[in-house]
Amino acid sequence: PGSVFIQLGGGVQERLGIYLKENLSYKPSIYCTGAALAFLSGQQVKIPRWADRLYLGWLFRCFFKPSVFIPRYTKALRLLMLLARYGDQSPVIQD
Repeated sequence: PGSVFIQLGGGVQERLGIYLKENLSYKPSIYCTGAALAFLSGQQVKIPRWADRLYLGWLFRCFFKPSVFIPRYTKALRLLMLLARYGDQSPVIQD
């Protein structure tokens, strides 16, 4: 195919996209669109405009699917704390 759409959550889709890019014998366009279809189909909670403007979408999602989003955001918070503490020692990423 000329295009590959990956719709997985929690950072998985990006790793899969990189794997495909590096290992396929051809070079399709790879799109990591996350929960786009879930939003369109109503499977993912729609964030109200006011919550989106206030950057509270994450909190809104925690109320509707706490078993999914609280662990995910807890991991992200730990990563932010590590970046704040050791950010100046981070390796340089080269393309």
